[in-house]
Amino acid sequence: MGSGLMRLSAQTPPDSSLVKPAPYAIGLQLGSTGIGLQLAKTLRADSRLVGRIGVSYFAYDRVFRVKAGEGKLNITPDLVVGIALASVKWHPFRRNQLFVTAGAGYTWRPNVKANVIAEGNVKFGGLQISEENVGVVNASLKWNSVLGYAGFGYGRSTPIRRLGFAVELGAYYLGSPKVDLQYTGFLETTTIDEQIPVIQNNLRSYRFLPSLQFLLTYGLFNKR
Repeated sequence: MGSGLMRLSAQTPPDSSLVKPAPYAIGLQLGSTGIGLQLAKTLRADSRLVGRIGVSYFAYDRVFRVKAGEGKLNITPDLVVGIALASVKWHPFRRNQLFVTAGAGYTWRPNVKANVIAEGNVKFGGLQISEENVGVVNASLKWNSVLGYAGFGYGRSTPIRRLGFAVELGAYYLGSPKVDLQYTGFLETTTIDEQIPVIQNNLRSYRFLPSLQFLLTYGLFNKR
């Protein structure tokens, strides 16, 4: 009977909750702020506290056209989201992969730009304007370069097995945007400059950048 118990014990797999995650991990992230890389390190013996550094990048500059009377407005966005982030991730429960996280980041392109030119004669509110008189409009919204971040999710940044998966939902705090407007053509005859403070005030609630990320991790220096 004793030998039977020994054979049964040998066939029973170890409890994975007793196996520690890898001390380091590298991760590939994909989400609303683009594609990025992340390096993580456990900060406590129980692996419930993890430090992370990472970078993500997204760019978009495809022209889109808006019909305006007989003509069109060609709008060329210049959108680049490049963020470097350092954060700490905490698992409140020992055997649960739920986590909360907070940190700070830096963006080297804290603005969104757009260039607007006319193609043909366009019409605004019944007023028809020639292509030459429309001119060129360059608009920009600029936020802070230093960002705050907070979020929560499920999964480990340093997996128990060689590969791991996590999903994270959070938001960056950008501060209130500032409006910059440069133009030629018919707008020079208007009082639009006087409206810029009003526009900035109306946009002050756009202080946050939501972030949804999916993370695939690879454990490093795992002793298993």
